Amino acid sequence: MIGALPGAGRGRLDQVTTARPSPAELDARTPADRDRVVDAVRAASILVVVLGHWTMAAPERVEGSLRLRNVLEVATWAQPLTWLFQVMPLFFLAAGFANHRSLAPRADGTRRPVAAYLAGRVDRVLRPTLIFLAVWLVGAWVAVALGAPERALDAAGTAAAMPLWFLAIYLLLALLAPAQLAVHRRWPLLLPTVLPAGVLLLDQAQGTGWAALAFLNYALVFGLCQELGFWYADGRLQRLPRLAWVAGAAAAVALLLVATQLGDYPVSMIGLPGQKVSNMMPPSICVVLVALLQLSLLMLLRPALARWLQRPGPWAATVGVNLRIMTVFLWHLSGFAAAAGILLALDAPLPAIASGAWWAWKLVWIALSALVTVAFVLALGRAEQGAGQVAAPPAPLAVLGTAVAFVGLVMVACAGFVAPFEAGGIELVGMRFVPAVGAALVVVGYALTRAGRTTAAPSPTR
Repeated sequence: MIGALPGAGRGRLDQVTTARPSPAELDARTPADRDRVVDAVRAASILVVVLGHWTMAAPERVEGSLRLRNVLEVATWAQPLTWLFQVMPLFFLAAGFANHRSLAPRADGTRRPVAAYLAGRVDRVLRPTLIFLAVWLVGAWVAVALGAPERALDAAGTAAAMPLWFLAIYLLLALLAPAQLAVHRRWPLLLPTVLPAGVLLLDQAQGTGWAALAFLNYALVFGLCQELGFWYADGRLQRLPRLAWVAGAAAAVALLLVATQLGDYPVSMIGLPGQKVSNMMPPSICVVLVALLQLSLLMLLRPALARWLQRPGPWAATVGVNLRIMTVFLWHLSGFAAAAGILLALDAPLPAIASGAWWAWKLVWIALSALVTVAFVLALGRAEQGAGQVAAPPAPLAVLGTAVAFVGLVMVACAGFVAPFEAGGIELVGMRFVPAVGAALVVVGYALTRAGRTTAAPSPTR
C-alpha cells in the first residue's frame, strides 16, 4: 500500500491497492501540477548525504587502537567537492517549498490550520525517529552492560546520532515557517537581503566569548534556504532567465574562492579537525554561497530534469525513495557502524587513508553499509507508512510540542547514545546533555502534538 508522498505538490498521490504498483500506475496517479523536480531534489539530497558519509568515514589503527577520521583530512584535493556534495541547502530548499504548499490557500480559499500543519510535520519526523531512539538507547545500554568495548560503542553511537541535528533543524524551520511566510508575502525581498548580512555578522562571533551566538546561524542560514523554497513555490525563480543562473553560479564560485583563499574560512563545507572557523558547526556565510551555487545549477538543469522525471521509471524510483527516505537517513550511519564491526571482525585490511588500496576497499565498505541499511529499512521502514496524516491539536499544544521535540533532538544529537543517563558527548554553548532526558523530551513533544485533537487534518501534501 502506498500513501501520499509528502510535500511537493498541491495534490496528493492517491493510495493504490496493489502492493507494488507499476511505474505506469504511479505516473498516472500523480497530479499534473505536482513538481516532480522538488521530489527528486529531496530524495537525491538525502542519498548524496548518505553516500558522502559512507565515503568520508575513514577508520584507522593507531598504536593498536581504532580511531575514526575523515578522508578529507588526507585527500585535501577533494575538499572543494563539498561545494557540490554538501547538499543540506537543497534539502532545506525542498522543505521550504513543501512548507509553503502546506500553508498556502487551497483552491476553495481555505487554509490549512497551523496546528494541523505542525502536527503533520512532527508526526512525519518523529514516527520513525522514536523507534530509532528506543533501539539505540536500549541497545547501547545493554551492549555496555554485556561488556562491549565502550570506546568503540561511543564512537558508533555518536556517529549514529548525527542525523538528529538536521531533523531538529527541519522541525525548527517548520515552526518558523508560518511567520516567515507572512513576512515573505508582505516583503518578499526583505529576508533574502537581511539574512546573509546577519549570517556574516554572526560568523564574527566564532572563536570569541560570544561564540554561542554563532549557533543562531542554523536558523538564519537554513531559514534562507527555506526562503528560497518559498520563492520557488511562488514561481519567482522559474521566471528568471538562464543567464541569471549562469551569473549566480559564477558569482558563488568567485566569492567562495575569495572567502576560502583570502579569508579565514576553510575550503571544506564539512567540519574537520584544526579548523579555526567552522563552515557547518555552525554554518557560515560560505554555506549561503554554496546554496546559491547549488540553486543556480539546479535551475539550469531543471528543464531537462523535469522532462526526465516525466518518464514512469525515474518517477517511480523517486517515489519509492521518498516513501522511506526518513528511515534511510536515520539508519545509514548505524548501517555503516554495523558494517564496520563485521569487516573489522573479519580482519579486513585498513590501508593508508586515501591510498589506491584504501579507495578500492572503500567500495566494499560502501556496499556492505548499503546492504545493512537496506535491512534496517526493510525491518523498520513501515513506521513511515501514513506519517503526517494526523488530527489537529489545539494550536498552543502544537507549537509547544514542536519546540519541545526540537530541543530533545538537539540534546540527543549532542550527547550520542552511550551512557543514556549520564551527561556527555559534545559540548554545546557550554553544556553537555543526558541522552535519556533528550529522548524523553522528544516523546513529550510528540505527545503534545497529538493531545486534545479537534479536527481531521489532511496529508502534508496540502
